[in-house]
Amino acid sequence: MRKYAFTRPSSTSTHDIPKVMIYEIKKSGVYVFVYKSQDDIPSHNDYWFYALDDAEAFCKQYFTINKNDWIQIEDPQEGCQHDLIRPIRRQGNLSDYKYEILIDKEWKEINF
Repeated sequence: MRKYAFTRPSSTSTHDIPKVMIYEIKKSGVYVFVYKSQDDIPSHNDYWFYALDDAEAFCKQYFTINKNDWIQIEDPQEGCQHDLIRPIRRQGNLSDYKYEILIDKEWKEINF
């Protein structure tokens, strides 16, 4: 299960995170990805939680995200990045930071 939400500014928040994503992996916990943009780009950082409720509570407390703010999306395709909405995968050596996007059943290079 994956879902994302846009954060709301508040008088008490000091973060510059405009978007977060939750990715729940069966029997493996829950990731919260945080972004420096609302665009579909790789996350800036991530957090890990044992349970979905804990991840949602964290997002509510720090980013003012309520249950009805979440937008459900499909899980990533096999081999694709978990923190990106579109089907995007790492290309070549993992340390190269090159990516490919699946468009019309064909992998094409993409730059962020």
